[in-house]
Amino acid sequence: MTETAHGPGPSPEPGTDEPFDTGRALATLRSLCVPEMEGRAPGSAGHDLATRFLVSELTGAGLPPVLEHFAISGVLRLAAPPYCRVDGPGLVRDLVHRAEFAEHPRSAPMPQPVSAPVSEDARPGCWSVVRGSTQGTGFAELADSHAARGAVGILVAQHADASGYLTKRVQGPTPVRLPVVALLPELLDAVTGATVTAHVPLERVPAVGTNIVATLPGRAPDARPILLTAHYDGVGSDPGRHFPCAGDNASGTAVLCEAARVLGRAEPLDRPVTFALLDGEEMGTLGSGHHARQLRERQVRPDVLNIDMAGKFNGKVAVELGPADPVPGDLIAALDASGRRLGIPLHAAPVASDNRRYAAAGFPSAGVGLGAAHYHSPLDSPERIEPDALHKAGRLTLATVRHLAAHG
Repeated sequence: MTETAHGPGPSPEPGTDEPFDTGRALATLRSLCVPEMEGRAPGSAGHDLATRFLVSELTGAGLPPVLEHFAISGVLRLAAPPYCRVDGPGLVRDLVHRAEFAEHPRSAPMPQPVSAPVSEDARPGCWSVVRGSTQGTGFAELADSHAARGAVGILVAQHADASGYLTKRVQGPTPVRLPVVALLPELLDAVTGATVTAHVPLERVPAVGTNIVATLPGRAPDARPILLTAHYDGVGSDPGRHFPCAGDNASGTAVLCEAARVLGRAEPLDRPVTFALLDGEEMGTLGSGHHARQLRERQVRPDVLNIDMAGKFNGKVAVELGPADPVPGDLIAALDASGRRLGIPLHAAPVASDNRRYAAAGFPSAGVGLGAAHYHSPLDSPERIEPDALHKAGRLTLATVRHLAAHG
C-alpha cells in the first residue's frame, strides 16, 4: 500500500469497509493545535473548546459520547509572563524564559518580584544555589532549613531538552517554603555572586477534568468490551507563547477519532468497542484513574489499548504490556499478529501513560507509542508530525481491534 501525506493508498485494509484516512486525522490534529485551544490545559477556555470540538467529532461519527467529570486539585500555570534578570560582574541581562530559566513545580508562591544577591550558602537575604535532586521530602526539608536561615529563594539547575527548551511541567507535590527558580546549569554557575531579580508567578488552580467516552455496540452486547484510549489534554500555553501539543497528544487523539469514524461506518464487530478521550494525563494520569475506577465499580473488564504520541516513526513501535495480559495473552497476540501482517515492527519498551492506570486496575492493557519530534515544548507543532506515523498508528489500531473482536 502506498502511503502519502494525504491519506493511505487506494486499497482498503482487508476486512474493512474503508481505510484509515490519514488526511482526516491530520485535519483533526491541526484543529486541536490552533492557538485558541491554548495548549488544552484543564481549567482553560481553550481546553473547554477542545472538549466541545471532540464531542462534535465523535457525534459526527455517529457516536454521541458521555462526559465523565472529575476534580483536579491544582493545575500549575503562570499568571503573567515570568521575568528573571541577572546583574553581576560577568553577566548583565534579562534571561529568556523557557530557554534559560523556568518556573519550578515545587516553588512557593511569588506574588511580587524577589531581588537579592546569590550565594552558594544559605545566607540571610540571599538566593541560595542548590545543586542535586529536588525530589522527595529531602528537598522540602532543605528548603525549610534555608528559610530558617533567612534565604529569600532557591535557584536550581534544569537541563534543556533536545529542542533547546526547559521542559514545561504542570504538576508537582506540595510547594516548599521558598520560591524556586530553575536555570540552565551553566547559568547557575554564572550567577553566583551576582544579583538576581525574578518574578515567576506560578499558580495552582483547581479545575474540572472531563473524559469523553463513546461506545460502539457489538453484535454480542454481553461480550467483553475493547477499550481504545488517548489523552487529549496538553501542558497548556505560556503567556505570550503557544504550545500546540501536537505529538503529545493530539496525535493519539486524532488516531482514536479517525478509528471511531472508520469502525462506526463498518459492519458491527462481535465485541463492543469503547472510545475514551481522557483528560488530566499531564497532571498524573488523573482521567484514566477516574475511568478505571468507574469500570471496576461496574464490574467491566475491557481489553485496553492506549495510544500516546503517534507523531514520529523511529523504525518500530513501542509497546508496554500490563501484568494482567501475560504472554501469550489475547492483547499481545492481537498486537503481534497485526504488526506482522502490516509490516510494522513492535518492540517492548516503556510507555508511561494512561495504560498504566488500567493495568494497575487489573485490566489487560497495552500502551502503544510511536514518538514525537518534541514534547512539552513550543516546537511540538503540527508541522513536525509525520503523516506516515499517524497512518501506521491508525492501521495498527484498527487491525488490533478487529483481531481482538474476531479472536478474543
